[in-house]
Amino acid sequence: MFDIEFKKLSSSDLEKVYEIDRSESVDTMYRTAGDELEAYDDSIEISTDPAIWKKLLVWWRSELKEGAEAFGAFDGETLTGIAIIKHGIREGVDQIIAMYVSAEYRLSGIARSLYFELEDSAKAAGAKQLFVCTEPTGSAVGFYLSQGFQFDAGSACSIDQNEESEIPMVKRLKR
Repeated sequence: MFDIEFKKLSSSDLEKVYEIDRSESVDTMYRTAGDELEAYDDSIEISTDPAIWKKLLVWWRSELKEGAEAFGAFDGETLTGIAIIKHGIREGVDQIIAMYVSAEYRLSGIARSLYFELEDSAKAAGAKQLFVCTEPTGSAVGFYLSQGFQFDAGSACSIDQNEESEIPMVKRLKR
């Protein structure tokens, strides 16, 4: 098992995201079908492309300057997972804008622990709901469903207008 330490990240800590291996073999994907979420079989490979991290870092640093919070999971000095929350996207609603766990560390509870850091942060900020636009992969959608999120047919994912395939999900927070 891993000896993982969780801590809040500063903007300068974000550079360690290049240590995360986001590669994945996907067999199930999701798409929206009107007011429903539909699973379908599809085999794709997701690779770790450093250019993706470079693009995301610019966005994340900007969000941290505006009050977003970042949390990391470390195995020694190695960043194994990252999660970022943006507070107050709407009245009483916070948004998860990043959640990545390195391939070697998946299914070890790291994502769940990082999620609880985000949920605690949202509750402390007074949020009543959490919103996320997640990748349409079975693992990503399945993770959020397992944490109590539901497909939010009434919302659009407008973070990146080119990402029409993202799945909007929402969870009511209990006090």
